[in-house]
Amino acid sequence: LLPRRGYIGKTARIIANLGPATSAGAFSALALAEFENRHVFDDSVIAETDGMTVPAARGRIDLRKTPFVTIDGADARDFDDAVWAEPDGSGWRIMVAIADVAHYVRPGTALDREAQLRGNSVYLPDRVVPMLPEALSNDLCSLRPDETRAAMVAEIWLDAGGQMQDCQFHRALIRSVARLTYDAVQAVHDGTSTPADIGITPAIYDNLAGAWGALDKARQEREPLALNMKERRVVLDDDGVPVAITKLAQSESQRLIEDFMIAANVAAASTLIRANRPCVFRVHDMPDPEKTEGLRQLAAAVGATLTRGNVLRPHHFNSILGHVRDTDDEAMVNEAVLRSQSKAVYSIENIGHFGLSLQQYAHFTSPIRRYADLLVHRALIDVVDAKNTGNTGNTGNTGNTGGKIGNSDLADLADRCTHISETESRAAGAERRTIDRFAAALFASETGNVVSGAIAGLTGAGAFVSLKDGMADGFLPIRSLPDDYYVLSDSGMEMTGRHNGVRFRVGDKLDVLVVEVTPVNGGILLAYVDGGGKAKKGGGPRRGKPGTAMKAGKTGKAAGKAASKTRKTRKQRRRS
Repeated sequence: LLPRRGYIGKTARIIANLGPATSAGAFSALALAEFENRHVFDDSVIAETDGMTVPAARGRIDLRKTPFVTIDGADARDFDDAVWAEPDGSGWRIMVAIADVAHYVRPGTALDREAQLRGNSVYLPDRVVPMLPEALSNDLCSLRPDETRAAMVAEIWLDAGGQMQDCQFHRALIRSVARLTYDAVQAVHDGTSTPADIGITPAIYDNLAGAWGALDKARQEREPLALNMKERRVVLDDDGVPVAITKLAQSESQRLIEDFMIAANVAAASTLIRANRPCVFRVHDMPDPEKTEGLRQLAAAVGATLTRGNVLRPHHFNSILGHVRDTDDEAMVNEAVLRSQSKAVYSIENIGHFGLSLQQYAHFTSPIRRYADLLVHRALIDVVDAKNTGNTGNTGNTGNTGGKIGNSDLADLADRCTHISETESRAAGAERRTIDRFAAALFASETGNVVSGAIAGLTGAGAFVSLKDGMADGFLPIRSLPDDYYVLSDSGMEMTGRHNGVRFRVGDKLDVLVVEVTPVNGGILLAYVDGGGKAKKGGGPRRGKPGTAMKAGKTGKAAGKAASKTRKTRKQRRRS
């Protein structure tokens, strides 16, 4: 056959064979390749970890008798933060100890170059691709109980309302007394367990809970964005085969650690600002007005209001979230509020963090898995060293960090911020795509069935539908809708048939036919089932608002028949 007009011959070269799509680890391997995530350490990088040991106490504060504890998920392998608290007058004194990764990873080394290229660890359902070799991430920089470890410690004084009164940083040696899990601490919080049951004294728990109570007061006063998003997690069996997708809400024990970490991050940013040192800030800009216009229409549809004419603050969004709490619209509105927000990135320009409602914020608490935190650690070490030597000038001390952090590096620091923001985005993309593939694999058994869903998004090509309470997402092409020209509103929140008046809005519940599931690309193709749209009030055809018009194809029944015929044809092909 002659090639079609416009056909251009192209060649491809196979660079790697990832194996059968059904094999264990295939989805993760595909995502790592798709998003170009580095996942193999060169021998030169591994070699630099040989012979590394915990440093001596000289030049460090010895906090090994302070009863720090780590609190992480049950499946965590690296423990890079430990916490402690005690009453201080009417307020609290807390310490957050973070693994001193900067002691081991020095600027200019192969370890440092590789960590910077990776930018962060990548967390996938069946594997973790660490930013640092396991000799560091799972050993020397893991604050395991009853083992001496080097740490950077944020010491923070809080008043009774959780407001920071003062802070300072130390290079120290610590020795955590217990490795606790969120579930174990939550059981104590709920009263179904005791501190003794989880291996700590009542004072350790009571002090942590008391300090968190103060931090929680401060959180409520500043009113950060209060999204209630449940995290999707893939449950795998021993062979790496997905058996379920769960959605977990944040517990009080997780919020305790989160608020301790936020306090340490604020202390890090404010310390560097006060010392007139460069800082890698974690910034979150205000929402785009165009995105909030669509959310305003959605708010009106659910009986809430998003103010006009004023500078938007997180509490304006919280009023909408509170209005739909514990209703059928809660998940949909939370997703819509999230989509209306700007993306958080790293920058040397401090514009504040809108979502957290904070003016000074940096990432300090996870240098094992985020290069941004390592840069902040190095800058803080400069401050600590300058304070200890009496040199308060902004010259960029090269002592323990092995490299200059001063003003002359600002241009380079800005470039690094851009790079690590990009690697973070790629890591998130790999995680999301892998979960989508696992979800599609679990959903394959629904092929040919009619299932319930809710519209999560609309485009000129059709609708994205959230299935089974957000466990998976499918695509409903516009050609499957009742025959008409459909107009997508400027906000992207509503699509209306120009002649039949059938309307589809983000958040609408509808039944759909599962036509085809392709786990290898995470795709779930859906077809319309009659009655899925809502006719406009007043009856009869109505002309939609100006917008993008799209032509639909077959009616719902016809689409269903076509889907059934397609499946039969595919089965016949497979049999032949």
